[in-house]
Amino acid sequence: MNPLVSIIIPTYNRAHLICETLDSIIGQTYTNWECIVVDDGSTDHTDEILAAYCKKDNRFQYHHRPKDRLKGGNAARNYGFELSKGEYINWFDSDDIMLVDKLKIQLKAIIDDKSDFSVCGGAEFKNDPLVFERKWILLKEGNLLFNHIKGDVVFGTNGPLFKKTFLLDKNVFNETLIIRQEWEFFNRLLIKEPKVTLINDVLYLYRSIENSIRGELNYKKIKCKMITNRIILRKINKSRVFDKEVDFLYRRFVLMGILNNSRKVIKNKKYKDLFYLFFTFLGSLNVNYIISSLSILMKKPFILKNVFKSIFPKGK
Repeated sequence: MNPLVSIIIPTYNRAHLICETLDSIIGQTYTNWECIVVDDGSTDHTDEILAAYCKKDNRFQYHHRPKDRLKGGNAARNYGFELSKGEYINWFDSDDIMLVDKLKIQLKAIIDDKSDFSVCGGAEFKNDPLVFERKWILLKEGNLLFNHIKGDVVFGTNGPLFKKTFLLDKNVFNETLIIRQEWEFFNRLLIKEPKVTLINDVLYLYRSIENSIRGELNYKKIKCKMITNRIILRKINKSRVFDKEVDFLYRRFVLMGILNNSRKVIKNKKYKDLFYLFFTFLGSLNVNYIISSLSILMKKPFILKNVFKSIFPKGK
């Protein structure tokens, strides 16, 4: 049994990094794959690099996102999925690295367990792939959906290998989202209670980039993140998987989202941005959640005290 695996990679101005990614795919011990790279509008020399790889190995394909599709990695991922011919699907990022046995181990796990998809562990590196740090483990105990919402189980874009038949009757990536699209997508799949095989081995490395989307304080992205949280949690609540836990969890999202981003603003001494930050969050929330979140704050005066100290430190 030697099924075809489709590896789908969206890319944008990663000409200086994508060779490492593509070389790691060539180095896979499982060799029956196709790699579909979809360019989201790069202005560097990505075209030349991919032309060379496609000439060297006909398992590579290079496409540009159609002009009638929304800009962004989500549309590129979806377009690649539409072009794919494999029985299995692995979305991957254009600046990360597959360890040599990733496809072989995950494919065997799905076939042996008769699961819908498998998820492996990942680790972070900065410049040298030989020096990496694991950030999390994949918890196998408890409710997988709830663990994923809480962040106790982190899939990442690169971690899952899917049976394509499992995905065919589902919407894949939401093209209107600019952040947390993977989190929304995986939670939406987990609501369906699929059979998932968790593999705690580190089988891919993801690159730490300081100027990445995660490092920016951008109110449009913050609001999108909160709206995404609300959409998926409403879907979960509607499915009656659990109710009280979701209500508590969402209040925690609201509270921690405000506090965590407030710390960024305070650290950069942009105190006026605190007002924009609060209004950005509050504009995406239900009034009941706002009230319940504020009530949590009132019951935790030490949090307010610490925030006040951060804004108005002594001697300033």
